[in-house]
Amino acid sequence: MLRIAPVFALYMMRRFLSGLVLVYLPVLALIYMIDLLELTRRASRVTNVEADFLTLVQMSAMKLPGLAAMALPFACLFGGMWTFARMTRSNELIIARAAGLSVWQFLAPPMMVALLLGIFTVGIVNPWSSALNYHYRQLEAFYIKGTSSSLSTVTESGLWLRQADKDGSAVIHALSASDGGLRLSAVVVFMFDPDEGFQRRIEAFSAKFDGDVWTLSDAWVIEPDHQPQAVPVYRLATNLHPEDIQQSLANPDSVSFWAIPQFAQRLEAAGFSSTRYLIQWHSLASMPLVLCAMVLVAATVSLRHSRRGGVAALISLGGVAGFALFVVSDIARALGIAESVPILLAAWGPAVAATLVGIALLFHLEDG
Repeated sequence: MLRIAPVFALYMMRRFLSGLVLVYLPVLALIYMIDLLELTRRASRVTNVEADFLTLVQMSAMKLPGLAAMALPFACLFGGMWTFARMTRSNELIIARAAGLSVWQFLAPPMMVALLLGIFTVGIVNPWSSALNYHYRQLEAFYIKGTSSSLSTVTESGLWLRQADKDGSAVIHALSASDGGLRLSAVVVFMFDPDEGFQRRIEAFSAKFDGDVWTLSDAWVIEPDHQPQAVPVYRLATNLHPEDIQQSLANPDSVSFWAIPQFAQRLEAAGFSSTRYLIQWHSLASMPLVLCAMVLVAATVSLRHSRRGGVAALISLGGVAGFALFVVSDIARALGIAESVPILLAAWGPAVAATLVGIALLFHLEDG
């Protein structure tokens, strides 16, 4: 088998990268503009908090890296289609075939670029975009939703919740939770006035969510300059809801790829399901394979010479295939979160299937 020359490999990498950038940058600009307009529309509905345009620009910029990662597979697909179609039209790939190179040999450099790009996105870009996404959600709660941001997080010491209203704030710590956040055990509550001055500490054996209050059982109320007081039942008003706790905890995009396994363990120890986070981790881990699959799909629909006809139909079919992969991945993810299918199948199934389909089509269409 003829060995591919390093010069030609670098040339293929450069052409693929140029096609990728040519497609990717306009898409990112369009995504940013649409997201900024949507933020402006949502912010205009909030009456108690006014966000200036510069703040909205910064918020949209914080969200952009995460959106860019979602759009990367489509950029690889259409960037590959653009590159291969142009090289086919200019007879460059025809000459490469005549020189003895198979389709697998001149596809290897673009697939290597896609593989490295996926690894870079997951390992380097994702931690940065996760941190930005976390700050974006805090600003969104204040400027877009018009409410004080309720903090919910899980650490090695247990579950931490924060609620705030006009009368002050409260920080709730629980060793574990059950019933989706409806019940807490080994509860400690720190209460503060509107000026963040400490008011009292409440320790309770357990807490139960009852509509708009937390009902604390076997509680001790400890106030400055007062003796601790035992209270069989203490009711703490709350503006939190179980779905709020679940939603604030269920933001896998705000957790780095490297931190997800440890965070999932903490969630399980605190009594919450870690399925969303595990699916997010496996979905990120499969991104390099997804990008390689997009290169294969792009090759199957754009390597056909224009004289043979049907090029436009094949390119349209490639766009449909990319959209179908996105829909199937989204459905598989939803089924995995609902625990209807195994996590590995939900996260890796679409990527593996797309890769196998791309390989099978190339074997069918090409004689290389």
